[in-house]
Amino acid sequence: SIILFAIVVITILLLMFVVPTLTGTFNELGVDLPASTQAIVNASNFLKSNSILSIALLLLIIGGIYYGLKTEKGKILFGKVILRIPVINQIVRETFTARVSRTLASLLGAGVPVLRALEITKEVIGHHDYQTVLIEAHEKVKKGAPLAESFMNKPKLFPVLMGDMVAVGEETGAVADLLQQVATFYEDEVEQKTENLSTIVEPVLMIIIGIVVGVFAISMITPIYSITGSI
Repeated sequence: SIILFAIVVITILLLMFVVPTLTGTFNELGVDLPASTQAIVNASNFLKSNSILSIALLLLIIGGIYYGLKTEKGKILFGKVILRIPVINQIVRETFTARVSRTLASLLGAGVPVLRALEITKEVIGHHDYQTVLIEAHEKVKKGAPLAESFMNKPKLFPVLMGDMVAVGEETGAVADLLQQVATFYEDEVEQKTENLSTIVEPVLMIIIGIVVGVFAISMITPIYSITGSI
């Protein structure tokens, strides 16, 4: 986040203070600007002419996103979006699987009835789609259906292992113990995948920085080369 924020700030500073200087030189020499250079110049002119409006618009967007995520609809939308982002969705899926398993295991192990345990887990889980599954599980278990059925019917939210382990636990009377094992397994999986992801993020950020700097440099240098080539 810090690196991406720095890229945005540096880009804005370049557009507001560096590009206008080069633009003046290009205008004096009557150079035909390539499309990429013209786009940067147009962005620079807009920022220079509408500095207050640009800052206000940026703050409005950031504030809108921040307060939007605080609303119930915003939380639901965000939860659905992160479940569709490649790589991230797998980590999110296993994180909430571990959270549901750990919470249910702790409650059932402490002697809390399964229906009450499902209600409490729903309140603390913090994701609308998973809360919906727990509500459905509560209704099905109340009618006599096995708990494992609710997890098996949601393969996009819960891995197959979750439903299988709960099913075995219900047959052997050791649901809490097996849920503890599921929680431990997926907590370890999330930790490992997060570490792997962190090693990938660094080179990806460097590539993004390289692309931003490269596009800016090429767009500004190309007209200069055309000037020297015509001399």
